[in-house]
Amino acid sequence: MKICPTVPEELNRKLFELAPKMVLASQSPNRLLLLEEAGIEVTTAPQNVNENVSEKEPEIAVSHIALKKLESYISSEDFKEGVIALSCDTMVLFENKLLGKPHSKAEAREMLTLFSGREQKVLSGYSLYIPGKGIISGTDESTVYFEELTPEEIEDYLLTGDFIGAAGAYRIQRSGYKLIKKIEGSWTNVVGLPFERIIEHLSE
Repeated sequence: MKICPTVPEELNRKLFELAPKMVLASQSPNRLLLLEEAGIEVTTAPQNVNENVSEKEPEIAVSHIALKKLESYISSEDFKEGVIALSCDTMVLFENKLLGKPHSKAEAREMLTLFSGREQKVLSGYSLYIPGKGIISGTDESTVYFEELTPEEIEDYLLTGDFIGAAGAYRIQRSGYKLIKKIEGSWTNVVGLPFERIIEHLSE
């Protein structure tokens, strides 16, 4: 029986030590939950920016969207100059195409059917505001290998509703982990918030 992965306690502890308070310039409940589970006092400041991808390079595209979110927050009345701020954007790279959130159950079904028995890249662009240092941006990448999925398994997953608002139509930290055979790279990156990269930058 598969068990849903969790963030290693060491990563939670390190992130909390480096950033006990943080502003999350995102409306993602998954990112908020990850940070709160690490013990961080989080203030959310969702930003309404255009997330259409115009860049041809996938890594640049997700990083650019994350940067737009952070810049929007910094220029807003909500900006707190003395508090670390973070924004992220996550997309799936499959067959050289960037896939975001499905617009319908039918589109989610199509995505999951295509993913069955195959691999994909999950890219998370991030922008981090560090008081006294400015903005640092980057991208993390993980490879996700899907199980061979039957139509019944796909329908069962769609019934959970977890595909709604999820890049690639699945949330690995919920029941989506049952669809996955293995991951190469950061698990938190697949969730949409690359802890390891954020900790590296805060430690510099």
